[in-house]
Amino acid sequence: MILRDGSETLDPRCALIKQPDPAASHLFAAAPPDGGIDLSKRELISKRRIKKFGDPLLNQGEWSACAGFTMAAALEHEPGIRTLGDEWALNFYFDTQDHDSFPGSERPGDPVQGYGTSMVALCEEAKRQGLIKDWYRAYTIEEVCIGLAYYSCPLFGFEWTDGMMFPTHKGLSVPTGKTVGGHAHLGSWVNLRDGLMGGPNSWPLWNRTTGGFWVMKIEDVENRLTTHGGECVFIEKA
Repeated sequence: MILRDGSETLDPRCALIKQPDPAASHLFAAAPPDGGIDLSKRELISKRRIKKFGDPLLNQGEWSACAGFTMAAALEHEPGIRTLGDEWALNFYFDTQDHDSFPGSERPGDPVQGYGTSMVALCEEAKRQGLIKDWYRAYTIEEVCIGLAYYSCPLFGFEWTDGMMFPTHKGLSVPTGKTVGGHAHLGSWVNLRDGLMGGPNSWPLWNRTTGGFWVMKIEDVENRLTTHGGECVFIEKA
């Protein structure tokens, strides 16, 4: 499938477009939500952020809307838990396409069909709608862990590979094999003792071992982030 910027994905669910975001602030410029010491001075700890008990995982189906569903997942998790659902996530994705810089849309009835959007467009739309005050970028695995522990859930944008699409019998996604495409997904927990990180993916039936969550070794998350052009964004909710 050809995306709206002319790039290609081998799976329509992996339709995150890479777009520069030079105006984004660094995570450590964000004010700590708990009013404590600077984020840059926080220690690394394990953390699990939650959404309302019993709420199902979001399901993007075959839409190329991973970005919209990831923003919905971020807004549904603490801090500031709210319930939004699949229909909201899909409509937010269409709204993002309406206002981003790429041609066409996946909105039904749009005469110029086009697929995917970018992380920066996603955040710009959330700010335009008054859902967030701002967003911040993390660039190292240490910043990711500190942000997850003390700020909010990270929105990831990674190049997904065959090994990530087909988890191991233990439920791990491993970045091996051919690149499939860019995919947005949320991080909601980190376990330093076991060296693992994970979160909800918008494909609930994809990883039955983990109940639809993606799980990766922290070192593999670092690999995606620092050597394969990965993105990590933290939002400041309105």
